[in-house]
Amino acid sequence: MNIPFRSLLAFFLLLSPALLHAQGSNVAVVVPDGRTETASIPMNTGTAYLFSTLPGHSYSIEQSRGLNQPTLPMNVYAGCPNSYGVQVNDTSSMDPAVNINTGYGQQRQREAFACPGPVFPSMPPGQASVFIFNSSPAPYSFTLTVIDTTLQSAKWRASINSDTFWTFTNSSSAPVNISMNFVDNNGYAEPLPGLPNPGPMSVAPGATLSVDTTQIPQQFRINPPSGPPLGGSVRVTEDGPPGAILATAAIVTNANSPTPTTETVKFEVKH
Repeated sequence: MNIPFRSLLAFFLLLSPALLHAQGSNVAVVVPDGRTETASIPMNTGTAYLFSTLPGHSYSIEQSRGLNQPTLPMNVYAGCPNSYGVQVNDTSSMDPAVNINTGYGQQRQREAFACPGPVFPSMPPGQASVFIFNSSPAPYSFTLTVIDTTLQSAKWRASINSDTFWTFTNSSSAPVNISMNFVDNNGYAEPLPGLPNPGPMSVAPGATLSVDTTQIPQQFRINPPSGPPLGGSVRVTEDGPPGAILATAAIVTNANSPTPTTETVKFEVKH
């Protein structure tokens, strides 16, 4: 199904919940925290499942009917705060694949998208929708899981004598696009020369992409003069399956001295 139809469908879903009810459709709210919701759609009825989206976050949606029970198509509209150019990807066949053909039809469907930055605390959230229409002569029972797949590293630093180094490895079977959103200590986007902010950058299957702060010019590293070094946190979006991108981060200080130090910083899923 093409993107214009999805966008038009989502427009009516988001603006006219009452119209949906009048036409035999329902609206429900899900939370993108990885919980699995059980739902049932009556025959000849459609349901729109809505969830909030944030800039600089990415999401994966999966529906399942259990073993040997084919699913109905789901139509996902990203609904990002800035939705221009956002692509929804069907990741069902990417490792770990969920659409293995057993002769009973597709038993699971999984899609993903990433909301672009920049990140600002005061920006209102968007609203994504997952629409499923049951045209069969029986109720359609299934489960729906929405996951925030954003990776967050709690610390990065760039000063006169320190830099931060990141690596991103694609563990899936198809290219995955990532975007880095650098945030200062107050939660605001921090675009700087030399940083790929926000991206996106494509990582090939099995490949590793490296990014670091060594390209930031020295005059930007301390602001104001003699003040604290640049730093904050970083959010990384991905448009692949959950866990497709493996990320590491390290802060190296006094790299050219006889006693350099390396601080390893964790990446964790943000939800």
